[in-house]
Amino acid sequence: MEKFPKKNIFKTPENYFENLPDQILEKRKPKALHYYLGGMAAAAVVVIGFFLFNGSETVTSSISYQVALNEEVEYYIESGVWNVEDVLLLAENPNELLDDITEEEWSNQTWVTEGLLENEIFY
Repeated sequence: MEKFPKKNIFKTPENYFENLPDQILEKRKPKALHYYLGGMAAAAVVVIGFFLFNGSETVTSSISYQVALNEEVEYYIESGVWNVEDVLLLAENPNELLDDITEEEWSNQTWVTEGLLENEIFY
């Protein structure tokens, strides 16, 4: 070992440590942008997929639930388990329900106005 010269064989280029942070950041910029855009695209796919699969199922299930509920209520009324008072007690707004029923009944009536006198009184 004594035959080898005692010379520092490890030399760094000039201004190596001053330029090192800039070189590292320049190499990371494309990767960071690539990861950012990839993450945004993945998030967009997840959001769109959620609305496509979950949105249509919710509307369908709520409609089918309402239809099944209406059929069950009609069954209880027709079988005599429930009467008018029971149905009105179950309603959130019984006055609105009565108004809807009255409007439906009166809209189906046919009115004859021919031949009636203006001074005729009906009791």
